[in-house]
Amino acid sequence: MDDKISPEYFHLIRKVLREKEPHTERPLKKKRRTRGANASEKDDTVANCEIISADSPIKHDVISLSSSGSDFEEATPESTFEEDSSNDDDDSDEFEDVTEPSEVQEKVSGDISIIMDVSGTTRKQVTERKPRNVCSNEERKYRKYMHMAVLLCLMIHGALRNSWIGNAKLLRRLSKLVPDKVFRLLHPEKDEELPLRSTRKLLDGLKMCMEIWQKHWKIMRRYEGYECYMKHWDEIKGKIDMKRSLTEQQFVRQVLKGQGNRDIASQGFIALLRSCSLNARLVMSCQPPDFTDLKEHLSVSKKKRISESTFKYPIFWCEVWDKFSKKWITIDPINLKTIEQIRFNSKLEPHGVAGSDRNCMRYVIAYDRKDGCKDITRRYQHWFNSKCRRRRITKEPEGAFWYEKILKKLHRRKKTKIDDYEDEYMRDRDENESMPDNIQDLKNHPKFVLEKDLKANQCIKAGCKECGYLNVNHKKKILKVYNRRDVLDLKSARQWYNDGRILKIGSKYRKIIQKQNWRKPGSSEETREERLYSIEDTEVYIAPLASAPDGKIVKNTFGNIEVLTPTMIPMNCCLVESPVAIKAANFLQIEYARAVTGFKFEKGNSAKPIIGGVVVAQWFKEAILAAIDGIEYCAEREEFEKHDLESLNRWYVLLMKLRIKNNLNESYGKVNETTLVDAMQEKTSEDDDDTPDDHVTDKGGFFPHPTNNVDAGGQASNLQPKEEPLSTDNKSAEQISDREHYDDDYNEFMEELDL
Repeated sequence: MDDKISPEYFHLIRKVLREKEPHTERPLKKKRRTRGANASEKDDTVANCEIISADSPIKHDVISLSSSGSDFEEATPESTFEEDSSNDDDDSDEFEDVTEPSEVQEKVSGDISIIMDVSGTTRKQVTERKPRNVCSNEERKYRKYMHMAVLLCLMIHGALRNSWIGNAKLLRRLSKLVPDKVFRLLHPEKDEELPLRSTRKLLDGLKMCMEIWQKHWKIMRRYEGYECYMKHWDEIKGKIDMKRSLTEQQFVRQVLKGQGNRDIASQGFIALLRSCSLNARLVMSCQPPDFTDLKEHLSVSKKKRISESTFKYPIFWCEVWDKFSKKWITIDPINLKTIEQIRFNSKLEPHGVAGSDRNCMRYVIAYDRKDGCKDITRRYQHWFNSKCRRRRITKEPEGAFWYEKILKKLHRRKKTKIDDYEDEYMRDRDENESMPDNIQDLKNHPKFVLEKDLKANQCIKAGCKECGYLNVNHKKKILKVYNRRDVLDLKSARQWYNDGRILKIGSKYRKIIQKQNWRKPGSSEETREERLYSIEDTEVYIAPLASAPDGKIVKNTFGNIEVLTPTMIPMNCCLVESPVAIKAANFLQIEYARAVTGFKFEKGNSAKPIIGGVVVAQWFKEAILAAIDGIEYCAEREEFEKHDLESLNRWYVLLMKLRIKNNLNESYGKVNETTLVDAMQEKTSEDDDDTPDDHVTDKGGFFPHPTNNVDAGGQASNLQPKEEPLSTDNKSAEQISDREHYDDDYNEFMEELDL
């Protein structure tokens, strides 16, 4: 047999192996792909099947197969195959991975065989899972704080530009561009019959001002980079180019000359309207990097996605107050060149992938001419609660507190009627926002909630109907959507008691949940049933009154009274919070009850009560407060006296040491007490004296050395000070030994005093 199979037989074998048995029964479900170690364990039991290519040599161990319909059976050497020439082209197109030989080989006579390797070889294991492109927890915190920092800088940038727009020189020069006819249209008289006419004149005047400004702006420069548009996380890392910073003088010069980019052109148009005494405010859409983007690296295609649509929607635009309709008029004089009064959708809201990639409308801040600052994102975002809210820092309580604090710092004027009109408009927009059409936007929605998203301690009010339906992927099962104000928060009887409420007589539970039984870990029952009630099934707990005149208070089995809320105090009693309140009550011998103001949970789910004071009758209040003041005064006095005694004791010890030292000096004489520093100085001076004079060279300009015995005239002089040297030559050896003995006794005595 030849080493190679002819192409005809090869295609025939491939065809037989590819044929499938017709399904007569219900098809089996597709196996779920496993990951990790489970997949590798299953691969070990699978045999490896190798299919011979046209150029591969035939091995000696072969198994002969024949085809009967679609079944594979063992074939005799006489079995043959018929070739269908009509399907050659289809087969060749179907198996493009087969390379045919250049020359047609002779037909091989005899058996046709394929190799089935059932030895210990294993199938190629599943490739390792690709690493997820998700940032770490540290990176998430970094992005969140960087988002807040950039947002703060952008808001301050907008406030700074708003102050530049109010430059007196700039407004005086720009007022000359507006003719008197246009000025009269900007300030029409109120039409009592139809106020809409006055609004129409104002809109005509604004349109003419926009045309005047477009003629004034001669050179429209391109952005240097992305300017105030949003940057991705891979782009914000690097040094800051301080050369791009703009001063107020340069800003005024560019506006007067009509040269600059789109942002400066929009800001200059606001200055033009303010020069005409219009209530125009600067609106800025702040674009900090998206902290909800958890991708670690940006895709290459997204980095290069920059086109004209990227800067289609503006960052800065203008709003003018219409005193006739009590609404703000939106004007974009540069990018979209539009004037609108927003009812539902705004033309300035970015749409499309390219338009919203670097302009995600999340923080729209308005700055007026009186240094007012306000968030007006609700006006321009149609899906504020469902989409925009999830990408703002205000979705968390801490972020909302920080954001409101920044707005209060930038807002420097009092509240006006215009603010009241605008707040009412924002509330109407919030109420009229329609229901989202997907599950993701309904999650944690402040207005709507899915029935399946209810928590374990929540339920729907009885008799409430759903406010909408949601059909996901056109399935038969339709999800019900309810209004969030129809959702009840449930608590157990103990939880309501901790809030100062008890169950009403005959109240029925709303829900039963299974709760883990922590108190009995060794018991067989791991869970227990807990009944939940709504606030409608409870009432305020009223504690029984104290008896008069003894003031006896009703206590629990532990001899305490639980004061978890102020309403749990009896009406004729009061809570006295002091660490010495119990001591004062015992001293006065009056009736009292220890007040449990909370619980401290420790290991093992054990709770210890926190005693925060005592509860006494109202007529004992003044007496116990006076006793507390006296006890605290006595405690302070004792502490002061203790401190004085400690000070006097230290002075006594010091004086005793000095007296003993003086007595020893009088009896045995003074002792030279040399310190380690003095000894080192003496040793250094001795070394200097041993140095020969030949090596010492005077630099001049100093007084003669005291050891020099020759004066300037060549006469001998004695400049060395006369000191009595300490020598012991005239003392006997007996006196020296006695002195050393006294010194040793003195040192031991002083050490005993110190101890």
